[in-house]
Amino acid sequence: MEARGFSRIVALAIVAAAAVAGTARAAPSEKVAVLVVPPSAAVFGSPEAAHGLLVAGEGATVSRRGALASLRRGELGNALVNGGLPKGKPRISLSRRPAQVTFYVALPPPGKHHNVVRYPIAVVGPGYHGLLTSTATHLDGLISIADVSPSVLALETGKRPRIRSRASPDPVGYLRRFDERLTRAHASRTGATLVLVGLMTVLGLLALGVRRPWLGRAAFLAAPACLVVAVVLSAVGLTRPWQVLVVLALAASALALAGGALLRPRLTLAAALAAVFAFLYAVMWAKPLWNSLAALGPRPDGGGRFYGVNNQVSTLLLAPALVLGTFAGPALPAIALLVIAGMAASFIGAQSDGLVVYLAGFLVLAVRTRGERPGPARAAAAVAVAVAAALALVAIDAAFGGSSHITHALGGGPGTLAGDLAHRIHLSAAFVVSRWNETLLFFLSVAALVWLALQRPRLPVLDALLVALAVSLLVNDTPTDIAGLGFLSAAVLWVWLARSGERAGALD
Repeated sequence: MEARGFSRIVALAIVAAAAVAGTARAAPSEKVAVLVVPPSAAVFGSPEAAHGLLVAGEGATVSRRGALASLRRGELGNALVNGGLPKGKPRISLSRRPAQVTFYVALPPPGKHHNVVRYPIAVVGPGYHGLLTSTATHLDGLISIADVSPSVLALETGKRPRIRSRASPDPVGYLRRFDERLTRAHASRTGATLVLVGLMTVLGLLALGVRRPWLGRAAFLAAPACLVVAVVLSAVGLTRPWQVLVVLALAASALALAGGALLRPRLTLAAALAAVFAFLYAVMWAKPLWNSLAALGPRPDGGGRFYGVNNQVSTLLLAPALVLGTFAGPALPAIALLVIAGMAASFIGAQSDGLVVYLAGFLVLAVRTRGERPGPARAAAAVAVAVAAALALVAIDAAFGGSSHITHALGGGPGTLAGDLAHRIHLSAAFVVSRWNETLLFFLSVAALVWLALQRPRLPVLDALLVALAVSLLVNDTPTDIAGLGFLSAAVLWVWLARSGERAGALD
């Protein structure tokens, strides 16, 4: 009996010790963990978590393999190159159990899929409640998969992470509505681009046929009119694609025609162009959501550009910026500085490539409007001053917390800068040959730009635009947009100034 009782006591002690050991193992000992779970996991509806929508990749398609690589490496891969896999080595590893702070992530199913779906992400831990935010997207609730790895490393070292949270009474409901708006914005973009192209083409052909200056101005104003109307429609909450397209076509047409008739060079037209830049920059700074969900502008659903100015908008605003600089006369350097600063600042346009493109355009404009060819020494001095101004803008932006691939490339030295440029050229080439229609549109647009460059008389503002477009094709990675929209912009500018006989000189 004593031996049997002693055995029972020993068995109970072993069971108790095992239970204590199991409890100790279950308690969070790691600081941060990343768990990949199904989209149906209960945590994505938990009030104890902070919630968001995850963009799993960049480009038209996304795969589970590419999403896993982006999650571990903290870099977005593009669907056009290297099978969508990002460069670099893994920076974090996936966990099997929760930690003090746990990132729960749902990923695309196996295989390749259209990149039109956002996946749930939730963070559980101290300081995370309500709605997830990201300094990389500037859109509350929208998270790039490339931000998870840097946030994990920052939390492990006690630093401030990219992914944070803010209070929200109903984060899951907000994300449901936000996801629907992203879907509708995506559905509107192709139609909105066709409205823009159609309006510029029709007004340009009318101006070419009747050679009336006011029609030429209307064709030139079609692009900024479409951009302004698209942002206004987003601000008032008009989201159904058919409504957006109808109102965009009617309102932008009326605005362009009214502007062509009423805004005569030079003072009134210069004031209107300045107002366009002031309005768009103010919206990008104060209400980035309006700009990001507009039918023309950034494409946050595709992972490439979440806010600010994308290549499409940068190309469309290039001609208005140069015409405004032409009107400015002696004040051209000040206008150039203001336009470029807004374009490149991380909290406004965040278009760091635009800094190089617009700088090239304004520099050529300054040389051409002087009416005399500068000597080698003066030309070198002008380029040096322009480069110094560009570096100063990048340094100021970085000092205020700005971050872009330009700041990263410059921080890494000439080798990193050259590598970044080579990657973009590779990506552009892959985009051009990705589909036959992209190839055809690109080469037709480039041929048309060359034809415009050979026309006489030569216009300083058109020369500046063509040089800026050439630079843009080198440093940006959406060549078809740049070549196609760049040709339309150059064509309507040529029709307005070369065919109607109207002059665009400095303000008297």
